[in-house]
Amino acid sequence: MAEAPQVWKEKRIVESYDVDLCGRLRPHILFSYLLNSAWNHANGTQYGYAELSARNLMWVLIKFQMVVSTQPKWQDRLSIETWGKRIERLYALRDFRISAPSGATLVSATSSWLILDKTTGRPQRFDANTDGFSWQPQKEEIETNLEKVSELQGGREVASFRVHFSDIDVNRHVGSAKYLQWFMDSHSPDQLEKTIPQTIELSFLTEAILDDRVHVISEQRNESELCSLRRATDNKELCRARIRWGRAE
Repeated sequence: MAEAPQVWKEKRIVESYDVDLCGRLRPHILFSYLLNSAWNHANGTQYGYAELSARNLMWVLIKFQMVVSTQPKWQDRLSIETWGKRIERLYALRDFRISAPSGATLVSATSSWLILDKTTGRPQRFDANTDGFSWQPQKEEIETNLEKVSELQGGREVASFRVHFSDIDVNRHVGSAKYLQWFMDSHSPDQLEKTIPQTIELSFLTEAILDDRVHVISEQRNESELCSLRRATDNKELCRARIRWGRAE
């Protein structure tokens, strides 16, 4: 079994198909960059996709927070770093950093994951003393205890979407980045041109599958926007988001 480096590092160039009409990296694509780096770090270890699949297990993202100091743009060269931070009960914590060639931090993120049995949905326990993975408990990119995004108290429906075949990932449900894309696409073009999400928090609650129709509910709460994604057939809540917007550069 391969031994993962303590900190995984990779380079990316922001391509034209990853940016919006203003040349800014789309938030859900940025999110995908981070998720892909985590996959690369685990690949070949006992926590890799193939290794877990052989045991009928899979990674599931539960909570995520991202702070965007500077929005990456078309043709920017990015350095992406990620590391497993520590184990807290059933959860594995992982942090991320995206830097410019100058070394300046552009994006910081932290996340919380479970390993689930694909058949029963039951979480599996970790043993950080014997798993051979290089956890970095003192390396904190964002010093926070990830909490579930607050429940909406009201709000209004602002958009609806149907799950298509292209939205389904290798675990046969909607990929995590698609939820963020739906939240972004529920806003007006004018808002998306003039403002950018500076902080995004996501809490993943239930999976969406092929042909589900989902509704986005939005509510203003203090300086942030709360969003909820609900399945149309049973009103089951699938995901929550807290987004703090700022003026675009």
